[in-house]
Amino acid sequence: MRGQRASTSGQPTPVVLVAADPRRRAARTPWRRVLVGVVVAALLGGAVVATAGTLVAQRVAESFAVRDATADTAALARVVVEPALVDDVAGRDPSTRAAARARLDDALAGESRAGSTVRLKLWGADGTVLWSDEPRLVGERFPLSDEDLEALRTDRSDAEVSDLDEPENRYERGHGPLLEAYQAVHTPSGEALLFEAYRPYDQVLARAADLRTAFAALAFGTVGVVLLLLVPLLLWLLLRIRTGQRLRERLLGRALDAEADERRRLAGELHDGPVQDVAGLALSLGAVPETRAAAETLRQAVSALRTSMATIRPADPGRDGLGAALDDACARARAAGVLTDVDVDVAEPLDASAAARTAVVRFVREAVWNAAKHAGASRIGVVARADGGDLLVRVTDDGVGFDPALLDRPAPTGHLGTTLLREVAEDTGGSLLLRTAPGAGTTWELTLPARTESLR
Repeated sequence: MRGQRASTSGQPTPVVLVAADPRRRAARTPWRRVLVGVVVAALLGGAVVATAGTLVAQRVAESFAVRDATADTAALARVVVEPALVDDVAGRDPSTRAAARARLDDALAGESRAGSTVRLKLWGADGTVLWSDEPRLVGERFPLSDEDLEALRTDRSDAEVSDLDEPENRYERGHGPLLEAYQAVHTPSGEALLFEAYRPYDQVLARAADLRTAFAALAFGTVGVVLLLLVPLLLWLLLRIRTGQRLRERLLGRALDAEADERRRLAGELHDGPVQDVAGLALSLGAVPETRAAAETLRQAVSALRTSMATIRPADPGRDGLGAALDDACARARAAGVLTDVDVDVAEPLDASAAARTAVVRFVREAVWNAAKHAGASRIGVVARADGGDLLVRVTDDGVGFDPALLDRPAPTGHLGTTLLREVAEDTGGSLLLRTAPGAGTTWELTLPARTESLR
């Protein structure tokens, strides 16, 4: 936004030079709120991780269950079915075929009674059901899927969710979702047949639920352990931040107190030394007619020195009030012939530290003198207002104004006014706003926390 001139409405575009210090905002936040926020964030993060993890666990569990069902079916086919197979199971002679099927009935009777399977089928390569624990299916012929044919060719096992709408699965309906696993088996002569076992899909879901529960417990347990480790560390960090903030405030207060002490010392030395000597000399010269002109010059010098003393040692805002202190801050500009108006609407005593009050006086003194010295202003207005929990100070002049883009350039030697104004805002954790444009005057607006902990 810097470098913009007056807007179409005739008002200069505001430029934020210093934003409110985030550390000050952090200092205003109670540590309990920070702690609760961290705990809530950790719990929400744990919930997100647990939710995502349970979805992954569901997929993983289903994959494991399918793999286990495939392995169980392959083992059943190799260990039980294949040894019980004879070539006549697919033969044309009904009597020998019946005997071969009865042999399979005996071999798989225990598996059927165990209840771990819903249906067992043995298929020929042409899609004929050669044997099943559901006799009504035996002898019927259905087209084999590509997966079934691939299993016959490659002698591999696999599993998939059954499509109970298919005609060959009509007797399995009513058992809920089923998982069908298939494995190629071979007769003694080497003919490839396909063995299928249908298992309840509830077993898959039950295993998925167990794994999901275990993962959720692990996720929330991890979050709990992290919180147990994080909360003491967070409390320690908050304590360090508060301690550092208080130290910074004390240093700022001491720096401003040292500046005020030095000003008082200089003012005292001027008053007790040069001012008294020049005043006495002016009084002595005034008694001689030939030196009255020189005496008048000396009296003017004494007046200028006293004005300088008021500038060096202004009124104490804590003792004399903020209005008196701001009025003294304008003394130098008044001495230069600039009309200044001071309007203070803040309850006394101001609910702020000595550092805050001194910073306000310093800000006004620098802004007013900049306007008087560099802006060619004929009138300067100073306003101080209590704005909620903050203190708003505004200095406005009718001078020549300037292009805000100039602030981005290095300051010329001896021109430190704008730098000092920024330092006041930064040191107090406040914000600084500038409104200016060539020919439109200048407004400096400082907002600082008058009641926050960072200034106490």
